[in-house]
Amino acid sequence: MLTLLALALSLAPRPTLVVVNQSGSTVSVIDLTEGKTLVTLPTGHFPHEVAVSADGRWAVVTDYGDRTPGSTLTVVDLKSLTVAKTIDLAPRMRPHSGFFLKDNHTLAVTSETSGAILLVDIATGKVTGEAPTAQKVSHMMALNADGRHAYTANIGEGSVSQIDLTGKEPTKFLPVSIKTEGLGLNSTGTQTWLGSNETGKVYVVDLPGWKLIDSMQTGGMPYRIGFNPGGTVAVVTNPTSDEIRFFDPSTRQPLGVLSVKGDPSTQPEGLTMSPDGKTAWVTLNGSNEVVEIDLASRAIRRRFPVGAGPDGIAYVER
Repeated sequence: MLTLLALALSLAPRPTLVVVNQSGSTVSVIDLTEGKTLVTLPTGHFPHEVAVSADGRWAVVTDYGDRTPGSTLTVVDLKSLTVAKTIDLAPRMRPHSGFFLKDNHTLAVTSETSGAILLVDIATGKVTGEAPTAQKVSHMMALNADGRHAYTANIGEGSVSQIDLTGKEPTKFLPVSIKTEGLGLNSTGTQTWLGSNETGKVYVVDLPGWKLIDSMQTGGMPYRIGFNPGGTVAVVTNPTSDEIRFFDPSTRQPLGVLSVKGDPSTQPEGLTMSPDGKTAWVTLNGSNEVVEIDLASRAIRRRFPVGAGPDGIAYVER
């Protein structure tokens, strides 16, 4: 009986975090059950974000680059915990925010210099499609549930774009504010929230009506925005104020603020949520760690040390 139980546990999906260490040019894989880092692997220079496949097999890191623009994707095999390959997108540069499509091998990823979302087959390493965002410096991206429409926050023109990845509808964009970088899509796919690096506000866009309907002031730069799957909490990270803010997605009223102030600054940046909607994980770029947050109490449960300058983060069951 114990042998069968041990076998079942060994075959069960393992809750895992994949964390991009921007300054270290590495990616760390953390087993949440054991609470430890399984491996830290090299990536391209100055990576920013990571996307994971729903089947728990792949993670793809976007090698954004620093002063010299990056053009590569680092593909991590989450089964063998190794770097499977590096895909070069040149001349398309500055890959940043990505999501897997439902086939688990096509990655949709922004290319800032191309002003487009690229569709990349990670099996062949080939770009199979390219959809324009019609705006400049398209940075963060969100993908709706059916994988057809993507939304980008465009820093260069302070706007949001809607892109039909099937190519059946033209791209449209909406001016929102100034230097819109952070972006999140609510659980029903009816709103996208964007953070302005200039005003410190989070702006709410109604997608069916394609119009700006509200804004909320934060205490710093609303760097990343996420919604838990149950649709009860929106989380906003603020690296300039060392705060993590929580909002009610329905009323857009504040639920609380978690201060993670440290000396030096902790700089909360990347954000991911658990499938049950009860937990969030946030990277602290300044203190080289990840904090696990209970969304009901808005309190830190655990801390995990990672590499230098953690930024992008994703939850996956592998």
